[in-house]
Amino acid sequence: MIGSGSKKQGSALLLALVTIVVLSALMVSFIFRLHLESELASQKRFGFKASSLAKGGQEYAKWMLVQSLKSDASETTELGEAHALALELLSSGVPLNNYSIKTEGGRIDLSILPENSWRNVNFLSDADWEQLLENNGVPSEHHAGLIAQFRDWTDANDQSLLLGAEEEDDFYQQRNLPVKNAPVTALEEIQFIKGFTPAICFGGTLEEHYNQPEIEVTGILPLLTVFGKEGVSLQSASKEVLMSLSGIREEQVDSLLEARMGIDGIPGTEDDGFQSLDQALASANLPRDLNNAFTLSDFSTVR
Repeated sequence: MIGSGSKKQGSALLLALVTIVVLSALMVSFIFRLHLESELASQKRFGFKASSLAKGGQEYAKWMLVQSLKSDASETTELGEAHALALELLSSGVPLNNYSIKTEGGRIDLSILPENSWRNVNFLSDADWEQLLENNGVPSEHHAGLIAQFRDWTDANDQSLLLGAEEEDDFYQQRNLPVKNAPVTALEEIQFIKGFTPAICFGGTLEEHYNQPEIEVTGILPLLTVFGKEGVSLQSASKEVLMSLSGIREEQVDSLLEARMGIDGIPGTEDDGFQSLDQALASANLPRDLNNAFTLSDFSTVR
């Protein structure tokens, strides 16, 4: 027979064990919450620090552009030789690539490129479109349709071109999408145009719309912009961008890229860039009538 005292001792022990378990759970929860709040605070501090560095980099870039316009820009040496060289290159129309600025809070890697380092989509000729699409792997049977559909989206009238598409087209009717009939003002807008699938814009297979899953394309949007003027910058455009120009051969582009690095062949040194369009065209044996297709120095709109 178990006495009442033993029952009370057993109940007290059980209650003590439950209390210990509850207190342990509360303590673990408290410690986890402290750790979580500490982690969140750390992430918030890191985000604020990164945002401040990014904004500081933007302001520093603006300041450098202003400094580069001064006649004695290259003589500014109080911030070091690397800074003076960067200003000298900018004043010559040569873009800045991965210029590092060390601060107490971290490091800023700064690049300043004129927006005409890319092709302004609103200025592309039909021949340029053909070259651009071909270089990105789009089969030639789709070129005429894509060009006509782009023209119908951007022209000022409602008359549909042959192979084009205006607002009455089923593609736009099903999406309740009005045709803009004005120049493109944001690259994302191109995805609304008939035929310009995500694959055409960003790369992938032509399964959607074209039913050609075996064909893969690289995407045209990384080569385009809606800002800047018509001429392409010979000082900063990539090989892929330069190759999108109609009538230019790969060996000529390679010669341009080699010549703009100067005699030493090293980018980011004081002999970089071209002094004139004539010099640039001569370096690649390009005819002078291509002057209007290129520019050397235009930092009116930068990235």
